[in-house]
Formats: sequence, C-alpha cells, structure tokens
Amino acid sequence: NEFMIEEIKKTIDAMTTDEMKQRLTEYMAADQQLIPRPVAVEVRPSVANSSRCRYDVLFINENGQETEVKFHDRYSRLVYIYTLLHPQGYQRRMAAANNYKELQQLYSLLYFKDSDALVKTVESTDFDHFFSHYIAQSRNAIRQATPHASDFAIDRPQSHDGKVLIPFVAQSGTVILASSLRNQMSNL
Repeated sequence: NEFMIEEIKKTIDAMTTDEMKQRLTEYMAADQQLIPRPVAVEVRPSVANSSRCRYDVLFINENGQETEVKFHDRYSRLVYIYTLLHPQGYQRRMAAANNYKELQQLYSLLYFKDSDALVKTVESTDFDHFFSHYIAQSRNAIRQATPHASDFAIDRPQSHDGKVLIPFVAQSGTVILASSLRNQMSNL
C-alpha cells in the first residue's frame, strides 16, 4: 500500500495543473456523496402506458433531475407505494387485516387487475415471509436508484417500535401523489 501511495505521489508531481484538475474532476464526478440528494418522492401516472404498472415512482433531486425507481416485480412496488401512503408507518398486521383489503385495493389500482394473484401469492408463502421478501426487494430497487437510499428505503421495523415506514416520509419529507392515489389514500 505504501508503494502505491508513493507511485500516486510521483504521478501527481509529474502532472500539470490542468491535468490534475481534469483528473480530480473525474474522481469527484464518481463520488457518490456528491450526487444530488432527492428532495421529494413522486408517484405519478406512467407515461409508458405499459401493462407493468399504471404508476411510476420517481425521486426528484435538489437540482430538479428525476430518477425513476426500477422495481423488478409488482409486489415490491406495491409494498413501497403502500408504505408511502402511510407516512407515520403501520404495523404489519394492519396490512394483513381484512384479507389484505387495503393491499388488494391498491394492487387493483396500480395494475388495473384483479387482486386474486396477490392473495394467492401471499397465502402460498405466508404473509410475514411475503412482506419481508418484498420489502427487501423494494430496498434493492431504491439502492439502485440513489446512493442516498437509507432515508428513502423502507426501514427496519425494529428501529421504529415495530412500525414499517420510510424515514424520509415519516420526517415530513415531500411526497407527491397522483390525485387518483390521494383519493385511494383517503378511502383506506
């Protein structure tokens, strides 16, 4: 390691000021901490109009740039949006209540499909396993979308008296919901 540091010092000493600035710029461009932080989470109708989902989840960065979260399955998106709709968090048993009624309603709204597949999947795996698995999958999607994932991913319930929540949302972070989702939230 000391040999490498000596080689780096020799390389720097041999560089012109412009070469050093260019190299430093390249390193700083790759610095994850310098990537703009998200200042809002938005759920809006999908412009792709694909059969995947009727809504996209985006992070709006402080510079106005938007980053779409690429969920790899329906259920991780469902669990993430469900958690967004409950800013102060919820207990898992609340999500399981009345034969997963709220999850079923949200699933039908997001995918414009009957929620039978959701119920079959939940019942074939056990609700706690289903929920844990898809929370983990949603965390992966959030980590891939932003290096600032810790505030925007669903946190461990043990950190919040057993409540499932997203720290950014629980701390009154900005969440922009499509009006159809806001209406759904008021009906839940």
